[in-house]
Amino acid sequence: MKELLQNILANQTLVFYLLLAIALFLTRIPVAGKYFRSVNTMIHEAAHAFMTLAVSGQIISINLFADTSGSTVTKAKGKFAQFLIAIAGYPFSAVMGFLLMFLLSNGNELYILFILLSIVLILMVLSIRNTYGLFWAISFALINLLLVYFDNKTAISIAATFFTLIIVTDSLISALVLFVLSVRDKKKAGDATNLHKITGIPAVAWAILFAVFSALMVYLSVRQYFPNLKGIFN
Repeated sequence: MKELLQNILANQTLVFYLLLAIALFLTRIPVAGKYFRSVNTMIHEAAHAFMTLAVSGQIISINLFADTSGSTVTKAKGKFAQFLIAIAGYPFSAVMGFLLMFLLSNGNELYILFILLSIVLILMVLSIRNTYGLFWAISFALINLLLVYFDNKTAISIAATFFTLIIVTDSLISALVLFVLSVRDKKKAGDATNLHKITGIPAVAWAILFAVFSALMVYLSVRQYFPNLKGIFN
């Protein structure tokens, strides 16, 4: 059994696709899946928060919820500033997935953990206030701190790959879910609804734009950075 595990870990391509399968499966199951999917929620809400600071707005609160949804309550003067804040979430998640894949493909797994750790700590300082949000942020920060502290290269590589693949896959899945919501009820389509209120452009149009952009970033990630499947059998 130990020898089999060693052989599996020695095949980086096999490990990558096993982690991809686990990321797709695990994030769809109750409790544990929702916990790990919150990694992408964190990235999404961080985008709203960072854009708020960029346009000199005010962050009132950041909330991460147990159902993997989130909210960033902000104040900003002018419709253009509000527009930039509202549009930031989905594109940022998609681009972040692509950038983390770039780091992963170049062997910079530790950088990935530092980036995710930095983001969660910044959000805690800025304004995560709800109970689940604080629990998730503290526990996720501790996981990354322990990985860095013990400096086990195999554990760091697996964790960095797993977190990256969750962000890559869920950035697209969440955008597709938003599209479905915008078709069913445009008043409950999150960012797309907010953009509709700001611009007058239908929520479904924004949802389609987010889905297309996210799909493009996932396509580029797969094309440029996913290892060749033939490597599984080497």
